[in-house]
Amino acid sequence: MSVTYPVQTLNYTRRQTLYHNGDPAQSVFRVRDGLVRITRMTPEGRVMTVRHVLPGDFFGEEAFMDGNREEIAEALTNAQIEAIDPAMINHVELMEITRSLSHQMQRLMDYEYHLQTGDLRQRVARYLLELSGTPLARRDETGRPIISATHELLAEGTASTRESVSKIITDLRQDGLIESGYRSITLVDVAELQITADGF
Repeated sequence: MSVTYPVQTLNYTRRQTLYHNGDPAQSVFRVRDGLVRITRMTPEGRVMTVRHVLPGDFFGEEAFMDGNREEIAEALTNAQIEAIDPAMINHVELMEITRSLSHQMQRLMDYEYHLQTGDLRQRVARYLLELSGTPLARRDETGRPIISATHELLAEGTASTRESVSKIITDLRQDGLIESGYRSITLVDVAELQITADGF
């Protein structure tokens, strides 16, 4: 997309919050580099991951409604974010943003389906595979995905508790599907993890 609107580039560090629920929604954002997640707080006070925003994706669409933020945005990696004034966006660019949000909605529907089907072992396996395709992952010298993730992050992404996820991670490690270290999980057997995710 050839942009004509003025862009302010903002730099965020890993785990830094971009905005909170209730903040004034004055800008639309686009991820230039890195990974952002959108979360909400449940009535029980737990953080729940709503969606992941990948490089090229737009978010912060509440700015089009002159309201306040309804969710929390957090950088999961170091990230470069473009802040855009909605009033400066033309019709062509608005269509591009609409397409981006539409693609994200499809991903969100898939994500919600994954959260609502299968047991926790399946959901954790699916989430690990999903994160392996994001900027949260890197590859080791043999090409295996290494995901920078804590058990708490996995719990928030699978609508579970840290304790339950820790047990699943232990089981997956004992079964030889993953290796886990400090804030990192290596996918050792992606094919078998996919079978687990599919419920077979």
